[in-house]
Amino acid sequence: MQLLKKLFRKKNVCKGIVGISFLQNGIAVAVSEFTENNKLTLIHCEFIDAGKPANQQDMLSELATEHDLAEYDCHLVLTSDSYRRVNVETPAVADNELIEAIRWKINELIDFPIDKAVIDYYQTPMPVRANSSRMLEVIASPIDVISEQIEKCAKAGLQLKVIDIQETSLRNLAAHTPENERGIALLYLLEFSGTLLIQKEATIYVSRKFEIGYKKLGLDDQFSSESLTVNAHNNLALEIQRSLDYVESYYGIPPISALAVIPLAENTHNLLDSLSRNLGIAARMIDLSAIIDCDILVDARTQSLCAPVIGATLRYAIEAA
Repeated sequence: MQLLKKLFRKKNVCKGIVGISFLQNGIAVAVSEFTENNKLTLIHCEFIDAGKPANQQDMLSELATEHDLAEYDCHLVLTSDSYRRVNVETPAVADNELIEAIRWKINELIDFPIDKAVIDYYQTPMPVRANSSRMLEVIASPIDVISEQIEKCAKAGLQLKVIDIQETSLRNLAAHTPENERGIALLYLLEFSGTLLIQKEATIYVSRKFEIGYKKLGLDDQFSSESLTVNAHNNLALEIQRSLDYVESYYGIPPISALAVIPLAENTHNLLDSLSRNLGIAARMIDLSAIIDCDILVDARTQSLCAPVIGATLRYAIEAA
């Protein structure tokens, strides 16, 4: 009888969280498992090069079988090109009418039909300026984009529980840094775009996306004097400085003195040198496998591609804090 109870319990207890994200050229995956003290430990992380999006289904199914991922809660992380973010004033309506009011507000601010959009939101902190209104950060995504990704997860046998976005997943990582209580800026660069997140005590104050990726920065040549490269470095520093100044003045919090950079696949040190020269605060690289409970070593390239899915596996830890 005890054995039957144990077997039954194993089938019904979630082993942990698997974060999944469908990128243009592959799949990012991170698997965290619950330990005896109910904490999550990262046990697997990789980027699977799928070549073409059409190959993703078969590769995901193979991955799910190999790692028994049906026994984990699945957190799907949308890529930033899968949704739009719109900052709006909180509508003065009842809670049960809020989503419809938001739909009306953003109808002409997104580039796809509002009646074919999935809508969600999170509140931003209250500003210190007189007569300011509480704002909402609204996330809108085309239904067909989300449906396609949900279908891939279902066909692979994954137990989809959460659909997350880049910003909140990166917030989960920033909240695990030593500077979380006093506030930290987190920089995440992809090939052709970047995201700057400023958060304090797991609350997002600013999240900005810009069309400056590490390709534009020419980081393989630290001493490049090409005008386009120099301008890209200057523009990146300007975006960061403006965001830091805005948070300080608009929200009235003490100056953010820490800038953490998620590793690039290579040449991260050249990026740090550039940021330190152009900004008034020190920039440092964070090794994600050092700030979270981790049973594996995760190299810089994998961290660069998988940072959001690693963050997605930390969602429950942030909500419980």
